[in-house]
Amino acid sequence: MPPFTASNGYFCVCSRVVVSDLGVTPGLVSHYFSSAEQLITAAFTTAAVADLASARSLVAAASTPTAKMAALMDHVLDESSEDASALWLDAWSLGRRNVALAAEANRLTDEWLACLGDVVRLGVGSGEFQVADSDVAARRLLTMIDGLGAQMVVRAVPADEAKHIARSYFRSELGIDSSD
Repeated sequence: MPPFTASNGYFCVCSRVVVSDLGVTPGLVSHYFSSAEQLITAAFTTAAVADLASARSLVAAASTPTAKMAALMDHVLDESSEDASALWLDAWSLGRRNVALAAEANRLTDEWLACLGDVVRLGVGSGEFQVADSDVAARRLLTMIDGLGAQMVVRAVPADEAKHIARSYFRSELGIDSSD
């Protein structure tokens, strides 16, 4: 079995691979993780939380709601984010049979929605965005991001094109005048 890397995905995560990759004893791994499902869930959580923290940092550093949304979009649709999208795809697929992984993916999806929703509400409050329901707009934006991320993973759309599509969609969804 190949070693675990973001490009190999969670399908190759098992105690034997972790023991080999880390050079630890099987007992140490089984002390902390009684099943491959727990190990996969922990690996996903670690990667997804780090990615979300990175996105939040970029959002916090941007000065306006439009700039915050652009920074977020650039982060999640950058070529370097393809592995993160691939890990989410694996989590959704494995989550069909791994209840803990599905619960963690749902929890972290809610955190992404909150992050997007906060930016949308900030933009509505400042008058930059024109939306009727910030939570619905956040869900639609996340759905678009996830779809484009999935297409990037299978190389159906290059990152530059995904960003172009996303910018157009964001402007339309958020009621941003395209002449801005």
